[in-house]
Amino acid sequence: MRIFQVDAFTRTRFTGNPATVVLDADGHDDATLGAVAREFAHAEVAFVLAPAGADHDVRLRFFNSRKEAPFVGHATIAAHTVLLALGRRGVGVSRQHSGTGILEVRAIDGTNDAPLIEFRQTVPQLDAPLPLKTTLRVAEALRLPGTQLHEVLPARIARKGSTRLLVPVGDAGALDLLAPNVDTLIALGNELGTDGFFVFSVDRGAASLSTQSRMFCPALGIPEDPVSGNAHSMLAAYLWDLEQFDAGTTGFTGYQGRHVKRPGEVHVKLEVERGHLLAAHIGGRAVIVSEGTLAI
Repeated sequence: MRIFQVDAFTRTRFTGNPATVVLDADGHDDATLGAVAREFAHAEVAFVLAPAGADHDVRLRFFNSRKEAPFVGHATIAAHTVLLALGRRGVGVSRQHSGTGILEVRAIDGTNDAPLIEFRQTVPQLDAPLPLKTTLRVAEALRLPGTQLHEVLPARIARKGSTRLLVPVGDAGALDLLAPNVDTLIALGNELGTDGFFVFSVDRGAASLSTQSRMFCPALGIPEDPVSGNAHSMLAAYLWDLEQFDAGTTGFTGYQGRHVKRPGEVHVKLEVERGHLLAAHIGGRAVIVSEGTLAI
């Protein structure tokens, strides 16, 4: 099997979110795939397999050091970047089969830039706003002064396969203050029914909207996730539901990872029909860091 180390949601090696991509994984059992993932525990692993039917072009399975995941956004971008580089797929749409079903993964030619890989995420369920008293407990667990919470926007849990508590802060500077108490976050996550905590700020520029964020998922063995596509699709639904997009806004750029020295960016495009948000298209670039042969 050929193996690649890829950094996703970035154009620069050693930044963004790392993923391992293993080609031609057909014929290996789950125990072997799990063992490979444990061997490369620093990153989630996307195993690329031949299609099993005419309704898709490629199959992907995703493992981390603990278990199999139905879908991983940054590893999807990493895998399709490898497939493009090897000529196993071209620009346009490739139908991917994974644990969440079949989705279209689009590769957009960057001409003088790396191709943009984009996938579609339907709208998640958003819970009612968290009570202020509970939000202040979360802020305390993050070691964030309550005065740094956003004055208007509430904390809310989003559910789409995984769950994340979205916590808005007043400005990007508040993100620098975070120093989570891991044990307290895990206990709060169990109490609230969420796997992670996505803390973000919104920057309204003259011509565009952008966000900065940090995400903590200690219950999943991820002290801080460098860059998350899935969380940004949840954020798109959150901001839409609270009417934070100006008329004519078609998306935003999310910046994440600088606090762990792995800065990356997520391109989010809104899919709107008759005034309703149907989905968010999550896009990113990736760079291959290394490649080799896995002896099995």
